[in-house]
Amino acid sequence: MQLTNTSNMNTTTIQQTVLSATIALSAVACLWSCKPELQGELGQPFNKVDGMIGVWELDSFSQTDLQSALTEVRDLSELYIDGTVTPMRITLNEDRSYAVSLEKGRNYFGDMGTWGLDDEEHPTFLILQTMDEMGMVTDTLQYNLGAVVRPHDSILDIVYDRPCDGDPVLAYTFSFTRQS
Repeated sequence: MQLTNTSNMNTTTIQQTVLSATIALSAVACLWSCKPELQGELGQPFNKVDGMIGVWELDSFSQTDLQSALTEVRDLSELYIDGTVTPMRITLNEDRSYAVSLEKGRNYFGDMGTWGLDDEEHPTFLILQTMDEMGMVTDTLQYNLGAVVRPHDSILDIVYDRPCDGDPVLAYTFSFTRQS
């Protein structure tokens, strides 16, 4: 019968574990110390509301089939733009009023009302409250913004997810260009 010294085995295992941990920490410290320090500034944040203000003219209109596995996108700009009449225009004013002028196509935005954003610091939705001639709110509409619009940007994408039984089946993308 042979006796083994478990005390020496435990001590050796502990020493190996400590050594492995020390090596791992040293490697992490080396990699971390090689990371360059950030320099420069991001600058002042821009006002997202100011970016929305202006006259926006429809440049293109597309439809995306959200039910298709291939996510088919169709350019349907000819429904609004024919080269002879002025395409749809949306005017977003500083006082938060808006107006739509349209000669051809369907108006998904109402004729006039007030506009706002869901979050003025990090907007994702454009909210339109349509009004009648008497100034009474008739409907509240909400559209996805394709991207945050900065004051110097010239493109505004508004996306309307058209639902069927509560689930969006089509997405209409209205792409506008800033006129002023």
